[in-house]
Amino acid sequence: MTSSRSNLARSNAARVAAAGPRAGIASPRRPAPAPDRPRHLEVVQGRPAPGRRPPRALIGAIAVLGAAIVLVIVVARVLTGQAGFTESDLSKRIVDQQRQVEQLQLDIAQLRSPKRIYDRAIEIGLTPATQVVYVTPSPAPSSERAVSSPVARPTRPTSRPSTTLGRGGR
Repeated sequence: MTSSRSNLARSNAARVAAAGPRAGIASPRRPAPAPDRPRHLEVVQGRPAPGRRPPRALIGAIAVLGAAIVLVIVVARVLTGQAGFTESDLSKRIVDQQRQVEQLQLDIAQLRSPKRIYDRAIEIGLTPATQVVYVTPSPAPSSERAVSSPVARPTRPTSRPSTTLGRGGR
């Protein structure tokens, strides 16, 4: 019995030595590896293993998505800048229009001034009144003229004006 045990131990040791350093480690899920044999295959660096190719479509989609995000950001920046220019342009136009309104109000005030009206009246040949006469209407209609009024009384209109409001007198 001892001889069979020693033979078994020798054969196990020979098998372990022939299988290599990892041959003695056995996993419950994986059987022990086969003994080392000469291989005609070698590992080529730089290419992926078959079945493990990089997902080119995914890489391309990510690149396109990244480019689209950058484009959206650039377009948003440009539109924001243009809005700023438009706002400043509108502000300048508002200021210019306000200056123009102020200038026109000044012109109107100058044209309405009594001195300017007096000068223009003299220019077109009107003369100042030498005598001032005030006309006062008489309290009751009478056929004789008011003594203080050198102007004749106006005649009555032949047609009655309309009392309807908002319809243009129709």
